[in-house]
Amino acid sequence: MSIKKIIACERKSLGKVSKFQLPHHFKKVGWILFIVSFISLFASSIITTDESLKSTIVVIVKYTMLIGLLMVSLAKEPIEDEFIKSMRMKSYMIAFILGVIQTLIMPFITLGAETIVDGGSTLKPVNDFFVLWVLLFCQILVFHVFKSTAND
Repeated sequence: MSIKKIIACERKSLGKVSKFQLPHHFKKVGWILFIVSFISLFASSIITTDESLKSTIVVIVKYTMLIGLLMVSLAKEPIEDEFIKSMRMKSYMIAFILGVIQTLIMPFITLGAETIVDGGSTLKPVNDFFVLWVLLFCQILVFHVFKSTAND
């Protein structure tokens, strides 16, 4: 296989992945999954007393929240035209930039807050859940703002 054929095949595969979207009804499913998981996060901390079980439930619920947000983010709009696609791509770009900035700044904010409260601490990295949550939530929020301002 020649290099040109390999590149063409890879380009075609990337094109399919970049155009992937879920049907519109997944937006509602995603929000329901997110809200139920969010409520379960608080309920599990109140109801469960076993710490190892509680930590397992918290991890499962957090990742279920992320799956719900991802479903909302990937779901099509009822009318998916070029303008909506453009707003969606811009919202992903802004969410990515905000996520990177947040990931770089948050450890220093945490260090400063812990220094004020406890008198000192060490620099701790941001965990994966928080980064993914910020990325997805920012994308959904920015996309919603873009849509609402476009309708005005």
